[in-house]
Amino acid sequence: MDLEQYFFPQRVAVVEVAGQIGARLNPRELSRTFNSIAQNPRYPAVVLDIDSPGGGAAASEALYLAAKRLSDKKPVAAAIRGVGASGGYMIACAANPIFALPTSVVGSIGVIWTAPMISEALDRVGVKMRTRAAGEYKDMGSLFRETTPEEDEKLDALIQSVYERFVDIVAEGRPELSREQVAHLASGEIHTGAEAHELGLVDQLGDLSDAVEWAANAAGIEKRTTLVRPKRGLLQMLMTQGADSMANALVDAFVDRLEVSRIERALEARLRISK
Repeated sequence: MDLEQYFFPQRVAVVEVAGQIGARLNPRELSRTFNSIAQNPRYPAVVLDIDSPGGGAAASEALYLAAKRLSDKKPVAAAIRGVGASGGYMIACAANPIFALPTSVVGSIGVIWTAPMISEALDRVGVKMRTRAAGEYKDMGSLFRETTPEEDEKLDALIQSVYERFVDIVAEGRPELSREQVAHLASGEIHTGAEAHELGLVDQLGDLSDAVEWAANAAGIEKRTTLVRPKRGLLQMLMTQGADSMANALVDAFVDRLEVSRIERALEARLRISK
């Protein structure tokens, strides 16, 4: 008998991908966790426990790439618990298969850019902003003025480029769907897990336990799990990263909350039960 296997049996690593990417969910920490699991023989299979409405495009793709490197080395399944939308669904596409509950929220394949306009509010209190910039588009997207038609074209092209990348990622992760089919589904619409299963965005209807069972079978081990979380030092947990980082986190949280609210409103409208 292998004593190491007896006392330290191999397990399925369960990694929580929960919250708004870039705010509550730190991409750098979670990427390090994925990389660590990839090198650890104690975890021959992995389940991503996803409950995320997404977040920043670059942060979401960074997590997708880290999860994809992991899935290139070990069997990885995704279990969409409550929400796997936008960047949350992008990360799920690194796994194969994807599980979801019939009532999970899945999809929202698309890109959104928002910026508040505060120039009128400043006018009302008698405050004017002066900007000096070198470079024609350096202050493009400024909060203090309307965008020009040329800037609108630039922004639209930028958004479209990110959108096309999102479609490519989903098409790569869902090989049974053509890119044209994925592009048709990439309307920003959200679906229930049952609908997503019918559309081919989800492989199986099931919960975390079903995903763990699949992963254990794929690795040829017993159904044992370990919840693997990002490692944080004491100072990292007790200290902030400075005023600028805090301000950026607050802005990210505000913008991400807008996306969460949009999904919640759409879901409530669709799932409201009349008495």
